[in-house]
Amino acid sequence: MTDEHRILKALDGLTVLDEAGAEVDISTLWEDRRAALIFIRHFG
Repeated sequence: MTDEHRILKALDGLTVLDEAGAEVDISTLWEDRRAALIFIRHFG
């Protein structure tokens, strides 16, 4: 199994919030196009 497949499997079922605050399955973000995931952590 490639690293890409391991990452995709780990993200399966994970939800994130869209710009309207609705939960979206993260895998739908790259169904039709490429996507870049950027995680920002806020301290404060």
